[in-house]
Amino acid sequence: MEVLPGEPLHYRPAFAQKRRLPDTGKLPGDQIQRVVLGWSQQDETWHLGLLLEPAMAELRGSRWCEMARWPDPDTNVFSETADQAGRSLASALGRPYNFIAPEPKTETAAAPPPPLPVLPLELDQWTLEKADQLQLRRSPRWARAHLLRLVWYGLLVVVYVILSLLTLQGKIALPKPEFLPYLGLAVAVLLVGAIVYTLFQLGTVPNRIQIDAAARTISGWRGDSQKWQLAPEDYQSIYVSQVVGKKGKKSLAQYGELNVLLVSGKFRHLVSVGEEKELRPGEANDDLLIELAQEAVQTDLQAAGLYVAQALGLICWYDRRSR
Repeated sequence: MEVLPGEPLHYRPAFAQKRRLPDTGKLPGDQIQRVVLGWSQQDETWHLGLLLEPAMAELRGSRWCEMARWPDPDTNVFSETADQAGRSLASALGRPYNFIAPEPKTETAAAPPPPLPVLPLELDQWTLEKADQLQLRRSPRWARAHLLRLVWYGLLVVVYVILSLLTLQGKIALPKPEFLPYLGLAVAVLLVGAIVYTLFQLGTVPNRIQIDAAARTISGWRGDSQKWQLAPEDYQSIYVSQVVGKKGKKSLAQYGELNVLLVSGKFRHLVSVGEEKELRPGEANDDLLIELAQEAVQTDLQAAGLYVAQALGLICWYDRRSR
């Protein structure tokens, strides 16, 4: 990444891919709200990044875009270097600069983080459990819902075909407009396609995701048939993404996903959770991307992300998005 005074911020494709920036190779200054430098107590590191305008933040899913970091447990080894870098970047971009000073350290010993919720964890239609290995198991409710959908689609196909054929054979008076029987046959064809797709899902979509801590692999299974596998060289971290909104004075996690960030920059989806979960009173609902700490866990989905990340020796990121 490089920037010259009066020009947009320029970067290479790998830089853009990792930070979910446009693949044009440049970011205009008017899409950057300010440059921010701050020290994080969670990882004892200086973080330098950009706070993006809402339009760009909506495209990439987060307002914060990190540019660089300096591990510094003492807070003063790289403080001047990081500050100089932040001021230089803000000056070249022509944007405001914010320096967030670290809070003074206290001598009191930090309390150990609270333990994660005990397994198994119920995640909507999934359950995280510990058998021989850590695994995510899909509830039989999913299969039953798809079977019921097949029966309903099948009944509709029979009704549409019978009514349409009887009408075309003159046994039932032609409706107005007269193309409705043909439309009924077309709908029946579409429903047959939906039946085929639903049968394909029932036969191929994994109902168990296995996390092998020893081999550090993640694999999807349908019964005894393995559908996909990720080796250690394929992935880099775990992502817990949640959409947070307000309901009166309550903060609610309204939707969530558990994903694996691949080395390619793409994601492998693991689990979706549509159930609403109430968060702590006063919990902010602005966009945020941070490393998820054990003491910050509030939902079973966050706990599941940490369980998977700890089993594989990975970082678990929390991506909070406001609604």
